[in-house]
Amino acid sequence: MSKTFEANAEKALTMAASLKKHFNEVEHLGVSREVLNKLESNAKKAIEMNREVEVLRETVSEKLHKANDKLSEVKDLAMDYRKIVKTNFPQEKWERYGVMDKR
Repeated sequence: MSKTFEANAEKALTMAASLKKHFNEVEHLGVSREVLNKLESNAKKAIEMNREVEVLRETVSEKLHKANDKLSEVKDLAMDYRKIVKTNFPQEKWERYGVMDKR
């Protein structure tokens, strides 16, 4: 998603590791190993998912570029045939050949 997303998850990992390291000092404040483990697990999963999203985004970007190239080809070919129809037939017959343009 973004570097900020991963940075936030990394900060959570660092905090979880630090709190675990000094657990005796923070345990009386309501910090539990279970929640720290969950924080760590969720942060790792978020980083993994973010990386998967980046790969998917790259794939989508490549596909979109190819689709845009194809659409450009389609538009060019359609324009060529539209010109053929318009220059060789009267406007009343354009619709018969799939040309809906009007002058």
